[in-house]
Amino acid sequence: MRVFAKTLLGALLGALPAPLVALEEITDFGSNPGQLQMFLQRPSETLDEMPLVVALHGCTMSADRFDNETGLAALAEELGFVLLLPQQSDDNQPRKCFRWYDEDHNRPGLGESASILQMIDHALAHEAIDPDRVEIMGLSAGGAMTAVMLANYPSRFDGGAIIAGLPFDCNRPRGTFDGWWSVLRGLRWSSLFDGADAAYACGVKSGLAPVDRDPADWARYITDIAQDVPETWPRLSIWQGAADETVEPQNLRELVDQWTALQPDLVQIPETDETVSGATRKVWRLHSGEPRLETWELPDLPHAVPVNAQATPACGIAEADYMSNGTICAVRRIVDFWGLLP
Repeated sequence: MRVFAKTLLGALLGALPAPLVALEEITDFGSNPGQLQMFLQRPSETLDEMPLVVALHGCTMSADRFDNETGLAALAEELGFVLLLPQQSDDNQPRKCFRWYDEDHNRPGLGESASILQMIDHALAHEAIDPDRVEIMGLSAGGAMTAVMLANYPSRFDGGAIIAGLPFDCNRPRGTFDGWWSVLRGLRWSSLFDGADAAYACGVKSGLAPVDRDPADWARYITDIAQDVPETWPRLSIWQGAADETVEPQNLRELVDQWTALQPDLVQIPETDETVSGATRKVWRLHSGEPRLETWELPDLPHAVPVNAQATPACGIAEADYMSNGTICAVRRIVDFWGLLP
C-alpha cells in the first residue's frame, strides 16, 4: 500500500482544538471509477469497534480544509472515531464539487458514488471499525453527495448530516415542458456549464426556488434506485441557514418532505419547535420516542458550517471560508444526534 503522510500544523492556521492533526492518503482502495482521493485520520489511541465518520467537503474546498476548520478533526481525536475524507479534483469538476447531479456519479455502483463506497469498504477491511456505526456528512455539494450516498446505500449507514445541501435527484425538469433545463443539460459536455442544469433545477445560485415536489415523488426517487430498502432508514440531521445565498433555503423543506415520506411512522415530537441559541430545531421520532430526523434552521447563517471557536473545547476555525462562528458547534450537535457523544 502506498501511503503518504500529510501533516497539518494547526497552530499556523489559527486556534485549533488539537495541536497536531495528521491525514494519510490511501491510494489503492479500489478501482476508483470516480477518480477521487481518499484521506484517513485515526485517533491517537485506537480502540476496537470504532465509529467511522465520512466527511464530504464543499466546492473549492479540500480534505485538509474540511477536517480542522469544521472542528471534525479535534472531535475525532476527542471521541475516538476514524475520519474518512474523500477529496474531489479540478480535473473532475472545475470547482472541485462532488458530482451529485450527474447520473454517471449519483447512482449505485457508478462513478463517485462507487469510489466513496470503495473507500468505506477499504476502511472497514483495514481499520478497527464497527460496520454498524458508519456515519456520513457533508457541506453544500458535499451535503448533496451525502444525500446521494444515503439514497444509494441506505443500509450501509447508521446516520447522516446534510449542511446546506439538497434532496436526492432534484436535477429534473421544473415542469412538463422545460426548455431551459433541456438546453442546459445539453451543454454538460462543456466545463463552463458543468452542473448548470442542476443549479437551475435545484435552486443553487439561480435566483429560483427549488420545485415544491410531492413528498411521495421525492421518496420514490430514492426507492427506485436504492441498492436495498432497509427496515430502518439512517437517522438524519439537516442544517440550513436562512441567509444562504448559494443554496435556496427552501431546500430544507424539500429534504424533510423526502425523508418523512420514506418513513411515514415518524412524528414531530415535541410538536412545538425548540429554540437553541437563536436556531430553530425540530425533531421527528418513531412512536417509541427514538429520534430519527432533526432539522436546524439558523436565521443569520450564510452558506457555511456553524462553528464555535471560543468554546471549550474549541470547535473549528472562526476565520475560515465557509465557516460561520457563533455559539453553536454543528459537528458536535450532529455526532450527539448520531449517539457518538458519551
